[in-house]
Amino acid sequence: MKRIELNKFEDFKFLSALKLSGKGNEIFFVVTRVDKENNGYLQQLNAINVRSRKVREVTGWEKRINCVVLKDGDFLIEPDKDHKDVSVFKKIEGRKAKKAFEIALPVDRIIDLDEESFIVSSTTNMSCPNYFALNEEGKKAHDQKVKDNEDYIVFDEYPFVFNGAGVINGNRNSLFLVDKKTLAIKKIVPDTFDVSSFEIINGKLVFCANDFTTFKTKWDKIYQYDKKKDKITLLYGETMQTHRVFEENGKLYVKGTFGKDWGEMEAGKFYELKKGKMELRIDTEFSMYNSVGSDSRYGRNKNYDKVDGVNYFITCDKDKSVLLKIENDELKRVIDIDGCVDDFVKVGDRFFIIGMLGQDLQEICEVKNNRVTVLTDFNKAIFKGYYVARPEKVTVKKAIDIDGWVLKPINYDKKKKYPAILDIHGGPKTAYGEIYYHEMQHWASKGYFVMFCNPRGSDGKGNLFADLRHQFGGIDYQDIMMFVDKVLETYPAIDSERLGVTGGSYGGYMTNWIIGQTDRFKAAATQRSISNWITEVGVSDYGIDFPIEQQFGDLYHCAEELWSMSPLKYANNAVTPTLFIHSTEDYRCPVPEALQLYTALTCRGVETRMVLFKGENHELSRGGKPAHRVRRLQEITGWMDKHLNPEV
Repeated sequence: MKRIELNKFEDFKFLSALKLSGKGNEIFFVVTRVDKENNGYLQQLNAINVRSRKVREVTGWEKRINCVVLKDGDFLIEPDKDHKDVSVFKKIEGRKAKKAFEIALPVDRIIDLDEESFIVSSTTNMSCPNYFALNEEGKKAHDQKVKDNEDYIVFDEYPFVFNGAGVINGNRNSLFLVDKKTLAIKKIVPDTFDVSSFEIINGKLVFCANDFTTFKTKWDKIYQYDKKKDKITLLYGETMQTHRVFEENGKLYVKGTFGKDWGEMEAGKFYELKKGKMELRIDTEFSMYNSVGSDSRYGRNKNYDKVDGVNYFITCDKDKSVLLKIENDELKRVIDIDGCVDDFVKVGDRFFIIGMLGQDLQEICEVKNNRVTVLTDFNKAIFKGYYVARPEKVTVKKAIDIDGWVLKPINYDKKKKYPAILDIHGGPKTAYGEIYYHEMQHWASKGYFVMFCNPRGSDGKGNLFADLRHQFGGIDYQDIMMFVDKVLETYPAIDSERLGVTGGSYGGYMTNWIIGQTDRFKAAATQRSISNWITEVGVSDYGIDFPIEQQFGDLYHCAEELWSMSPLKYANNAVTPTLFIHSTEDYRCPVPEALQLYTALTCRGVETRMVLFKGENHELSRGGKPAHRVRRLQEITGWMDKHLNPEV
């Protein structure tokens, strides 16, 4: 059988953004493919007919597709070629899209408020929060001022950067009322409001927002906007981390957490907001999003939708993502299949989903009574004739079991000895599952055993399992090492003297931690990692959230606590040859996090190598430029090959 080469992902089709058309006869979705010639990605809007299941191409291949369904029809939103502050709406009519109207805002999200008005969210900046209201002369003057100062970056707020967005100092997600006939724009929130989520509930706009001028906390307040009265009312102003507002049987529901039981990382519960008080309705330990990881997705998918008056949520359950609904103040399973529900649309008694089933790549599937029918073949022939390893489950029995998996190498012969790579996921509150992971399959095709698990801190098994407060590098490290021991016991063909370890983000942190605690791994590749929590807290877009989540006694004098959990503290113990992979625009785990440990190891004579990727951010392995993704995997695989000597 053929081996999966490291650039095989360039042949994949990535599916995202399911939307039911206004007429209800088609489901739109975005197909993304690699653009090798321009080292980027191209997107195309497709539609699948609800009755015939036939797929048609709606648009050609574009750099970016943004489809929205409104009461007046189905539209594509495109930025104006000449004015970056204008969004052009093109109405989809069969295979054509004709310009219908434009809104003088860079539209992030748009929904219908009523028959006369839209609600639009758009990013503004405190340097000129009402730029949209300036006349042409005023806009030109402001644009010139920005150009004159483009060599300078000024910070006067926190947070000041965000991964993937760059400098966000002064940015606010603002809400606007747009008249459908005149397209007149009215800002309906104060300039200092940063809106996180919003919905139309009982005919009124309800939204969560953080009102700040210099320091943004984690706590939103909940407001209501009454169009008739042109008035904003505070509905809830207590300290709460709000995730979503929605309507359930005419009542205002809030998903969020007070963080009292399991800290700020606990799963949000469901409350009814009633007369300014939160009344618990559903006590759940599920995180309502798809946290099952893969490096073979691209594009945005939704985790929530309301269909026919019923609220649906995607969540992680152990090692797969399932679909739940709220009914009579209970969460009930709607779709529970082997694999992942990446996105969904409900039509009658059926669901259409973007599914990742087993080791197959994404396809559009129909689900009825939890029975799955695959409808498309975008990726059907991708692996024909190729070796695709099947995950074999390995469980460490504990009070709460540690589940993991092993991929066997190509042409496996139990009489031979093989090297193995341990791959550690990010988060830590995410999870591995039994779905396709490209880098791991490539290593299996190179002749490696590959092992991966969900230690404590991972999602999908409740709050107790996910709780790592004051325990980073402790119980999670124990779980991972116990898993490695179990794998070596179960698979005697693995050569215990040829083990490698790698991981990104939290997995990079844990890789850094491991090499300071043990010398059992002969090669390490640490990616977008953390080495020093003291500096991470001060410069990351995640920053101060970490000591808040850890619930330290004093958030601003916790250097001792932070240092005790920092891999850099144990650098003098490390002897493992270590490759550092990092991106220059990673603001989640900034470059100094890698540089500090790289410097310490290099000065001590440990074999090291650092590769920095210009222009990339924290998402390099999942959404970076194709050539950069290839080079990244080349570097990691080459490092492992050098030190572990697989028989290719």
